[in-house]
Amino acid sequence: MLADSHIHLFENGYQDSDKNTLETYLPLIHEFSISRALVIGYEGEPWALGNNAYIANLKKSNSWISPVAFFKASDLSRENLESLVDQGFVGISLYVFTNEDVGILRDIDDEIWQWLVDNKWLVSVNSKGDLWLLWMEVLKRNPTLTLLISHIGLITIPTKPISGDEIATALTTIASLMNFSNVYLKLSGFYALEPSDLVHAYQRLEPYIKYVVEKFSAGRLIWGSDFPLSLDKGSFRQTFENLNYIEPLKLKNILEDNLQRLLR
Repeated sequence: MLADSHIHLFENGYQDSDKNTLETYLPLIHEFSISRALVIGYEGEPWALGNNAYIANLKKSNSWISPVAFFKASDLSRENLESLVDQGFVGISLYVFTNEDVGILRDIDDEIWQWLVDNKWLVSVNSKGDLWLLWMEVLKRNPTLTLLISHIGLITIPTKPISGDEIATALTTIASLMNFSNVYLKLSGFYALEPSDLVHAYQRLEPYIKYVVEKFSAGRLIWGSDFPLSLDKGSFRQTFENLNYIEPLKLKNILEDNLQRLLR
C-alpha cells in the first residue's frame, strides 16, 4: 500500500486543462492501493483561485483525502487560520520563492506558529536554495512545529557526476533542518529534479536519493508523487519504483507508514 504526501487536485484541471484530476487519480488509488493522500492546495496563479474550497469540499466524500490549505505569506494570520478549522484541513501549504516572502514570514508572530502546533497542523513548504534558512530561525523558536520539506528541497542537480562530498554540501541546509525532530523530507518531484533526458533512470538524481536514505532517519522520509504534474514526464509507477533498492521495512515506512502516523 501507498500513502501519497504530495498531490494536487484542480476543479478545471492543472492550468485550466479541463482534465479532471480527481477522475484520473481514482483509478490509481485502486491500482496502487493508496490509503491516504495529502492534497496540497495551490492558489498562486489566477487559474487556481478557489482551490482551497474545492479540495475541502472533495474531502467530504473522499475519506482518503487530507487537504492542506494554500496560504500566501501575506495572508497568514490567526483569523484566516481559524476560518478554516471546520473544513477538514490538516495543515497549510506555503510556496516561498522570493526574499519578500521570507521577510514576511520572518516577521510572523510566534503566536501563529504556536497555533499550528496546538492544532496539530503541519506546514508543507515548497522552496529552494538559501531561502530554506528561514526555517532554521522559525524552528529554533518553535521546535515542535511540523515542517514538511517538499521535493527534497528542490536542490539543483548538476548534469555531470559529482562526489559524495559535493552531495553533502548541496544538502547542508536540509540536513540542518532534519536535526529538528518534527521535520519531514518528501521524496517527491523526482521528474522535476532530474536534469537528464532519461527521466525514468534518474541517473543524476539517484546518488542524492541514496545519500538522503542513508544519512537521514527513515522514519521522517515520506514519498510523494506530485500528481498530476509528474505524469507529464513519466508513469505514476516511476514516481516510486527507483526506491525499490531500499530495505523492505524502511521502504514500507517511506511509502506509507510514516505519512499515516503523521496524519494520526
